[in-house]
Amino acid sequence: MSGRNYNSVPDMEQLSKFRVNRENAYEGVRQTLYDSAAYANAGQTSLQFFQVPKGQGGKTAADTNMESAGSLPSPKKFLVESVELLFFPGIDIGTQPAAIAETEFANDVYAFAKGGFLDFFVGSKSYLTEAPLGVFPGKTRLNVDSAHAVMRTLAIAADTEDQVSADYACMAGRPYYLAPPLLLEPTQNFNVTLNWPAVVALPSGVDGRVVVKLDGVLYRLSQ
Repeated sequence: MSGRNYNSVPDMEQLSKFRVNRENAYEGVRQTLYDSAAYANAGQTSLQFFQVPKGQGGKTAADTNMESAGSLPSPKKFLVESVELLFFPGIDIGTQPAAIAETEFANDVYAFAKGGFLDFFVGSKSYLTEAPLGVFPGKTRLNVDSAHAVMRTLAIAADTEDQVSADYACMAGRPYYLAPPLLLEPTQNFNVTLNWPAVVALPSGVDGRVVVKLDGVLYRLSQ
C-alpha cells in the first residue's frame, strides 16, 4: 500500500502544480456580454447599450453583466464573434377576445425589425454599421404553435360567437457573425447604439424591451 512520504518537503518548483493563484495565466470562457433597455411604445431615435453597469440605474444581473461603464475592467478581455438583438413586446402572447382587441405581438416585432440601424463603436471609430435591425437574430428563441378559434356562447336570449386569437413572432435566420472577430481590450471604451431616422411607434401601444448580446469568449485571469 502506497502513501505520501510525510518526511519529504516539496521544493519551490514542485509547489507550482499545487498553486491556486497562477500569475498572468489566462483562461477563456465562452459566454456573452449583454445589456438591455426599454423600448418606448411611442418610439425613440436612439438607444445606447453597455454604458450602465449592474448595480447602477436599477440594473441587475437580469438586465446586464457589465461590471463597469462602457468598458471591461482590467485585466479582462472579450473576443466578440457575433452580435444578436432580442426584442420582447410588452404584451402577452396569450389569447384574448378579438372582439376586444386583436393581438399585436407580431406587429410589434415587425415594427422593430424592419427599420433602424445598429452601430458598434470601439475606441474612436465604428467597427460595424448595419441595417435593418432584423438582420441580427438571436441564436435561441421561443418556439410556439399559435391557434385561432371561434367560441359559441348559448344563452336564453341570444346566440353569440366570439373569436379568440393569439400571435407570436421573433427575428430569425443566420446569426450575424463578425469576420474577423473583434477583441475588446481591458478598459477600452465601446458601445452599441440602435438608431432610427424617425421614431417608430409600437402598434400595441405598450413599451417593449431590447436585449443586445455580444457572443464570444471572455478571457480572464484564472485566479
